[in-house]
Amino acid sequence: MTEGKMIRNRQMNMLIMIAIIVGICIPLFFTAIQIGVFAKEPVVEARQEVTDESAPVLRVAVDDGFCPMSFYDADGNLSGLNVELITMVANQLGMRLEFECGDWMTCRQNLEEGKADAILGLETFSNMQHVLKTVPVTTDQLNIYGKNKIESIGALANKKVAVMARSVIMTMFDLQCEYVEYNTNSEILKAVENGEVDYGICHEAVAEKIIEKENLSVVPSLTIMNSFLTFGVWEDKEELRDQMNTILKYYANQGTLARLENKWIVNYSRNCSLSYVIEQNKVFYVAYLITWLFVMFLLSILKADYSRKQHYIATLLEYQSELEKSSQEVMRANQAKSDFLSHMTHDIRTPINGIMGMAEVIKKNCSDQNKVDECLDKIQKASGHLLDLLNDVLDMSKLESGKIQLEQIPFELEKEMKELQTIMETQAEEKGLTVFWDMTGICHNELIGSPLHMRRILLNLLSNAVKYNKKGGEIHLTVNEIMQNDKTAMFEFKVADNGIGMSESFIEDKLFQPFVQGTGEARTKYQGTGLGMSIVQRIVREMTGSIDVESKEGEGTTFTVTLPFAINRSENVPKTIEEQKPDISGMKILVVEDNDLNLEIAQFMLEEDKAVVEVARDGLQAVEAFKNSREGELEAILMDIMMPNMDGIEATKTIRSLDRADAKSIPIIAMTANAFVEDMRKTKEAGMNEHLTKPVDGEKLLQVLYKYKKKQGFNIKEQE
Repeated sequence: MTEGKMIRNRQMNMLIMIAIIVGICIPLFFTAIQIGVFAKEPVVEARQEVTDESAPVLRVAVDDGFCPMSFYDADGNLSGLNVELITMVANQLGMRLEFECGDWMTCRQNLEEGKADAILGLETFSNMQHVLKTVPVTTDQLNIYGKNKIESIGALANKKVAVMARSVIMTMFDLQCEYVEYNTNSEILKAVENGEVDYGICHEAVAEKIIEKENLSVVPSLTIMNSFLTFGVWEDKEELRDQMNTILKYYANQGTLARLENKWIVNYSRNCSLSYVIEQNKVFYVAYLITWLFVMFLLSILKADYSRKQHYIATLLEYQSELEKSSQEVMRANQAKSDFLSHMTHDIRTPINGIMGMAEVIKKNCSDQNKVDECLDKIQKASGHLLDLLNDVLDMSKLESGKIQLEQIPFELEKEMKELQTIMETQAEEKGLTVFWDMTGICHNELIGSPLHMRRILLNLLSNAVKYNKKGGEIHLTVNEIMQNDKTAMFEFKVADNGIGMSESFIEDKLFQPFVQGTGEARTKYQGTGLGMSIVQRIVREMTGSIDVESKEGEGTTFTVTLPFAINRSENVPKTIEEQKPDISGMKILVVEDNDLNLEIAQFMLEEDKAVVEVARDGLQAVEAFKNSREGELEAILMDIMMPNMDGIEATKTIRSLDRADAKSIPIIAMTANAFVEDMRKTKEAGMNEHLTKPVDGEKLLQVLYKYKKKQGFNIKEQE
């Protein structure tokens, strides 16, 4: 570039700067004075909606008074975090959007009446029937608002409290108050302002905007809980929910959800009512507009080429920056998974090598019973560790695919805790640790929920407390019922230890991240997949609970988990009785298994308990064996699933279809390595009574067989 061109560029830049200062800064300063605040609101990007009339339509119910999630802006355009996000999702799906707007009750009605396919701003703990929820979109706090602050939730007793119509809050917490239902958050806060009610319950982000806009004097008095907001779709649109989950998870991983939350919630300040200021100062702005147009006309020719080049350069740099950021995120994710696979290869080979090595030692020392027993104990521990690794990977796979299913079955909390106590005290004794149990805070023992997932959470936390503790250390498990109403009880589980502890940086950056393990000596010493705490956090969220952690290096760690359960108020609640030793002696059982080793193990376990075993190698042989047996001769069938010639599913369907009385009643128990929920569903649909996963727990197998033996005994007595 010549010196003359450089000078001209500098002169043009200077001229442009002067024009910008005069034409923009002065009117902006005047406007700021009129408004009284220099405010900044989100830049509403033009939504790239699908306009093809032939494209499928996604009808969305939107609460248009849910600012900043969904609302009409000053220009009359539907805006907000949820609106921008659902537009992006619909664009990815190639679907054309149609919005059905109104208050929250109108939105619920539109969805329930089939006028909408999806609804925005649904809480994870919502009790809406027949609605499938996506993964969480954003988080917010649920606050109590009033004219003054309160110290605890108990202060609401005998008060009037405003809530959204049909809100699950009325059943979640036993507030001992009089609930008043409203259709909008604005109505709730205005009712508090006008003294119609004492307090109101609203989302923090929404309430802030309403208080500022309406100039209300109400203040946040107390935070009840963190709330996760999702999208909801009708129950017959499971495929649409799964597609939306895939897109939302991608946005979460690349940071798009965090960017939208920062844009609409963190940095969204008060609307400055610019249109009002312009309306009140028409003369000034008309004069300014004429002057500005004249200046811009003089500069337009010089500026056009310069602006075009600058825009191109800026776009290129922005694209490059985004590309580099995405590339770094992908590299970090790939590196984490590569490290995980590398560690997993080591962690899988280590117990396998131990099993093979101990087997070789047994061969050479078969006459030395003490040596054999020692080796068998080590083989059992190595096999258990290998199974733990596999279970972690399977659990993460189910959580990532959204296939986890929570049970809703009756259970006794104290009984579950005592079973945990038995397991953990054995582990603790091996390391010289002491475990203290405090269950005095349990008020309701008979509950309804998913005890399987509750045990999964607590076993992981307690196992970590054992694993990362010091010799002679202590572990404390405390269970307290912290809140309840007529239907629901909220429990707090605290697991505390005085072990090695964790640093603040590890807790913030790595603790709940999947595929993250310790490094070097610590990773080798304590082992694991790096998935345990990530699994715990996700299961807790699925159960609409919360998890917190406090830790200090060298002093110990405390995990606090809160979980809600329905109270079982049935009059026929089964009481815990003394366990009987299962007796299956004389029971004739058909074992269907194509693997020699698995067949040998099953046959040994059954014959050890004096059962009579008949063997079939595949589904065809199983059907023939049943046909050739006398009616009622066979008392149970243990059925593998994956077999040659005919699999277990087909064999079960064939047996159930036979024209024999016992074909419909004989217990058929799946004994398979297929452990996913979908596999369990298939076995139930085929007509199987139970589903046991390999490696089979011998005690559990005996309990299941004994259950059906007792049922058959009762039936015989009734017939007599």
